[in-house]
Amino acid sequence: MISLMMTCGFMVAVIDFGHVSSPSEGLTGSIAATTIGSFTATPSTVYVGDPVTFTATASSTTGSQLTFTFFYDAVDIPYPTNNTESPYSTHTTGNPGTVTTSFTYTRLGNLTTPGLTSYYIVRLLVGDGSNTVSSLKQINVIENTAPTFVDSLPTSLTLDPDEVADFDINVSDPDDDPVTVTWDFGDGVVAVDETGNALLGIAVSQSHAWSPDIGPGMGPVFYYSMVVTLEDPHSNTVSATVVIGIRLPYNGLPVIYFDASSNNVDPDVEDEVTFYASAKDPEGEALTWTFVVNNSVEDVDVIVSHTDVTPVNTTVWNNLTYAFGNNPGTYNVRLYVSDALIPYQIAPHNVTKPETVTVIGNAVPSVVDQIAMSDESPTIDTAVTFVIVTFTIQAYDGDGDVLTVAWDMDDGVPRTNSSDGGWTTYEFNQDRLFNTTGSFNISATVTDGLEGHDVTKYRLVNVTSNNLPPVVIELNFTYETGDFALVGESVEFTLTLSDPEMDVLEIVWDFGDNTSQVYFNLTEYVDDVVMCRVNHTFNEVGVHNLTITYTDNQIGLLTHQKVKYAQVTVDELYIEVVDVWSWWDYTSLALLLIIPIVFILNLLRIRVNRRRFEEKGGQSWQEMKLRESEMSVEEESDFYTEVD
Repeated sequence: MISLMMTCGFMVAVIDFGHVSSPSEGLTGSIAATTIGSFTATPSTVYVGDPVTFTATASSTTGSQLTFTFFYDAVDIPYPTNNTESPYSTHTTGNPGTVTTSFTYTRLGNLTTPGLTSYYIVRLLVGDGSNTVSSLKQINVIENTAPTFVDSLPTSLTLDPDEVADFDINVSDPDDDPVTVTWDFGDGVVAVDETGNALLGIAVSQSHAWSPDIGPGMGPVFYYSMVVTLEDPHSNTVSATVVIGIRLPYNGLPVIYFDASSNNVDPDVEDEVTFYASAKDPEGEALTWTFVVNNSVEDVDVIVSHTDVTPVNTTVWNNLTYAFGNNPGTYNVRLYVSDALIPYQIAPHNVTKPETVTVIGNAVPSVVDQIAMSDESPTIDTAVTFVIVTFTIQAYDGDGDVLTVAWDMDDGVPRTNSSDGGWTTYEFNQDRLFNTTGSFNISATVTDGLEGHDVTKYRLVNVTSNNLPPVVIELNFTYETGDFALVGESVEFTLTLSDPEMDVLEIVWDFGDNTSQVYFNLTEYVDDVVMCRVNHTFNEVGVHNLTITYTDNQIGLLTHQKVKYAQVTVDELYIEVVDVWSWWDYTSLALLLIIPIVFILNLLRIRVNRRRFEEKGGQSWQEMKLRESEMSVEEESDFYTEVD
């Protein structure tokens, strides 16, 4: 058996179309050689995730083997278009044959056109190698639904500690599935009930008692959340929540006393205040004391302390001495006393009382957070050569004192402003001329002249310009030998530059031979250009990378630090030395020259004698050579003597 499984969630009904055969499916004549005996799908109703089992039998009058092919989603939309993407399985049997296989449908509707139909068509093809017959089934799919509460649970319930609560509910499932009932009582206890098939409703009961750990000051009611969840085998769930309130025994509140030794403090005389604090608790529980000091704007201090358990209604003192320092103003000091444990230290078991203390004296001047600028992005125009920025600081003195502002403009020039005194906000201004670019630290210190009353504000200013960077016009250098410099030769380099603003140029030469760098500052421009000449001697053979860094040390447009590169080739001059000849060298050369001359002269002599022999003897040279071969030695000698 072959089973093709998919996901779950739906119910399937099966309709039999019967057996279909046609000549196009391989039939010959009016009687098919292959016959489908039966084709069934069971069970008749299933949910997605549970397989549908298909069983088919067939026989043939010819052949010994049958092939069964099941197409589980054979027809597409519009009907009856064949679905070329249908899942299928193929089985081979003898003749006759029986096949049982299964398939699981994953969703409503056709697999390739979901949502457009509510059914699937299954086609069975059976062939014996010569003839094929078919049969169809229609599979209808419906959804599975979640179980339900027949009787609703209450939304809330109030009990005493350890009081038993009985819960009786009825649950049902429209699909007649069994139901799992899970009771989460919210205190760490979980109970589970299982039902049978619940189409008609099944009663389920549980009992539980809650026993909270009762601590001091927990309040009149302690709450739990009980959650009951119903779930069927297909993971469909539904839940109901009941809020369980447990009544706690009454706990009395602490009674407190709170007073200050003085409500007006002069720091020049005494800056400390003693706060007298006492409390008594009806149950004598341990107490938590919290003093919060607020300066009318924010909490500036929080002091927490604890006292132990006491006999019931016993007064406990927990005084606090607090130093306000030389910080004039109105302070609200509040005492909180709680007989509860964390996290229950809230009203009503956190009782409170306030006290107000005014610290008199001279206040520190109030100054705005930042120095203002007339130009947030100052830029020097090279045509003007400077930019002026106005800096502003605002300050107020609560005592009406005369205020003085000392400025540091990062230029070494002191500047000050003063007010006339009084209760008004003053605006102090100072100008600063910038004729160079860079980052500058500006500060303003405001004081009313009293010790410890200086307030300083800072502002970082970035000054730029529209200055353009310098440009190299040309770099020239030559070698004495033409193609390279000799080791030890002094090479003259000439660098020509221009700068639109004719700024001072800083030049750094690095000759690439591990010698020290050479620095120049160029100031003398001629016809808008400036030249830098330098001589350097290279002492090692090789190719040296010359690096020239140049800048006008300005901050402006583009990049103002630039680099020029060149290469210098250094080599040695090789000279071939010829040895001086001795008399023997010259004699040997003369002998070598004489040999070919003697040879040539001898040839000329033979040619001349040959002509003389011919003229004197009246014979050709060949005739004379023939006669010579016939003469004796003495005759030959006489002959040539006669000729000569």
